[in-house]
Amino acid sequence: MPEIDECIRESKYNCKTLYQLDPAIPPKLTVGLTEEQLHSKKTSYAHVLHVVRHFMQKAIQYMNGTPTFIVVTDNDGYLLESYGDQSIKNIVDSLGISPGIKAEESNMGTNSICLALKYNEPIAITGEDHYHECLSGVACYSVPFSDSPEKTIAGTISIMTTINYASELHLGLLSSAVDSIERELLLQEKNQQLHLLIEAMINSTPLGIIMVDYDGNVLEFNEQAEEITGICRSSAIGKEVKLLDGIGEHIQNVVRNEEEIKNMDLTIVQHGTNNKQSCLVDVLPLFNKSNQTIGAFAQLRDITCYYALQKQVIESEKLSAIGKLGAGLAHEIRNPLTSIIGLTQLLKADLEGNHYLNIITTELERVKNLVNQFVSLGKPTTLNREQYSIYKLVEETVHLMNSNSSIHTIHIRSENNDDSLTAFIDKSKIKQVLINFIKNAIEAMPDGGVIYIHLTYDDNEVYVSVEDKGEGMTQEEIHQISTPFFTTKEGGLGMGLPICFDIVKSHHGEVHIDSKKYEGTTICMSLPIYYNK
Repeated sequence: MPEIDECIRESKYNCKTLYQLDPAIPPKLTVGLTEEQLHSKKTSYAHVLHVVRHFMQKAIQYMNGTPTFIVVTDNDGYLLESYGDQSIKNIVDSLGISPGIKAEESNMGTNSICLALKYNEPIAITGEDHYHECLSGVACYSVPFSDSPEKTIAGTISIMTTINYASELHLGLLSSAVDSIERELLLQEKNQQLHLLIEAMINSTPLGIIMVDYDGNVLEFNEQAEEITGICRSSAIGKEVKLLDGIGEHIQNVVRNEEEIKNMDLTIVQHGTNNKQSCLVDVLPLFNKSNQTIGAFAQLRDITCYYALQKQVIESEKLSAIGKLGAGLAHEIRNPLTSIIGLTQLLKADLEGNHYLNIITTELERVKNLVNQFVSLGKPTTLNREQYSIYKLVEETVHLMNSNSSIHTIHIRSENNDDSLTAFIDKSKIKQVLINFIKNAIEAMPDGGVIYIHLTYDDNEVYVSVEDKGEGMTQEEIHQISTPFFTTKEGGLGMGLPICFDIVKSHHGEVHIDSKKYEGTTICMSLPIYYNK
């Protein structure tokens, strides 16, 4: 940068020759920004103006007794904000210096703002250093500032005072204040970046994150915590953590007792629903530098799917064990069973009319059938699928079961109205499932009644439900109904429904049971309409 005296002489020469300004005539300043443009600029500089205002008010206090006026501009020289002593403000107002004007040599003459922006250096213009004579009674000090690590000029901060109070200390004080302002702006930017990074990490983690202060008020509540608890972030932030059912009390205890919790198995009921989420919870107390508790940090790992998968694995292993056991039993039982059945048939031929042999043969056939069922349980179901009419299948099954139902004074009513509906199924297997459902419904109503069969569908699936008004089941019984050997019937084996579940599952369908004790049961089978590998 050239010497300051040379810069001032060059500026005055430009004012005289290039801009043809008359030093005896006060500068005519006009507002260069509309109200909307000024508002927009002040909004973009809001973080800067807030910090500048804080530091410069302290500077004004330090210069107590000195008439001081502060001016803040952007990097184009547009005045954004001004404040200070009323005594010098009258001089400023008389010159038309107000927010929105632009500091330029062409209209303001030689001034510290333009020189500071031009040379990126602190500049002092005092008394007759100004081009216009009307400004010879004031001293102006301008320092450029940056709000980024790249040190690009963001604007200037200027102090104006009367010539009587002119001092080089003012420029030093202003430069020191600007250094502090720049450090604060950089610190705020780093904090903002750090905040955004932390927020991105907190919201991208699969863990539910909850942070509270010493008083138990929620400070942080991420998106996964929303999903687990069913409580939205805006409703949780600032509220007492004890209001969070299931987890709040544990977090509060950690703050109070300063004892961490690790891998606590906790079931959380989602707010406003009956959905239960199984979670592993860690809660850690937070300490300051003096080792004093200032709050707590909780993380929730949703393991609901893990538990469901674990349950499926156990069921799969159970069925696999049953299958192996069934294969072994079948090998040991079938051969002597076949021989006994054959010999019984020969005895029947020789002793025609012996009803005891008929009973023996019937019971042996029953044992053989049970062995075959036992072997089939847990084995991959082989399907011969085709596109078949569900309406026709239901009607065939109802016709087949009518003779059995009439013995028990039970009527079967099929409510089907679309005979064109088809699904890709193994009709014999699905008929086996329907027979089992209807048979269970008949046995659930020993005093007779009506069984309703409903057929509905949507774009992807067909639904066949069997409804009875029989004994019904408890929720515990419903949860166990697909378990092999579990039965609510006296003398039942508990293998019919598990086989049905396997058949429907092999069709990529599902079985849903809705039942209340002493009110009845509705069991619904859903099947995909089209083939889905």
